[in-house]
Amino acid sequence: MTGRLIHYNTLATLMKGGFDGTFSFEEVLKNGGIGIGTVDRLDGELVILNHRGYRFDVNGQIHEVRPQDTTPYAAVIDFNAENQVTLNEKIDKDTLEENMSKYFSSKNVFQAVKLHGTFQKIKCRSVQKQEKPYPDLAEVAKDQAEFTAEDMTGTLVGIYTPELFGMISATGFHLHFISDDHSFGGHVLGFEIEQPMIKWQTVDTVEQKFPIDNETFMKTDFDYSSVLADIEEAE
Repeated sequence: MTGRLIHYNTLATLMKGGFDGTFSFEEVLKNGGIGIGTVDRLDGELVILNHRGYRFDVNGQIHEVRPQDTTPYAAVIDFNAENQVTLNEKIDKDTLEENMSKYFSSKNVFQAVKLHGTFQKIKCRSVQKQEKPYPDLAEVAKDQAEFTAEDMTGTLVGIYTPELFGMISATGFHLHFISDDHSFGGHVLGFEIEQPMIKWQTVDTVEQKFPIDNETFMKTDFDYSSVLADIEEAE
């Protein structure tokens, strides 16, 4: 079963300070069974699960987004798992791609992934709300808030991006997490989990939306020359 992945703006634009919320969650959540992203002015990390959006701020607090709230960047899919596998070993963030490459239909297309379980260790980050003039995200990430937890049960969701599309999204896995009790989450920096069951969906269609009604986006001459290096550093 293949699926349609929708990108609201690009990660490259977000990296270069495109932090204005330009898409409403009323629209985004209709298409977002699972997803990742951020919110207006980069005010925390966004996790979308079961068509509901959750923002984790730099104080570690969770806030459910409202339909009228906005996002400058999100990647969402109406997730329907085509396959699942239980890995009979301990894995971490660095070995997730290595393990899943054996099962993905291809590494040359986008894949949506969902992993629920109890993580022995997990480390997440969030970022501070920004004010204009906006800096690059690589600068913001130098002062990010980091949170760690042990024996935490929850759901990891994310998008695998093939190298060809590295300016739309982060090449490899871009992962966000939300705990079952909604007490912990954010952009995933690292984790350890034993014998995880991973579900995934191959993406056959990518829909790219641009904020054409936002004057700042339409008239800004973004300098993308360093964006791939910036993404690698920030991730």
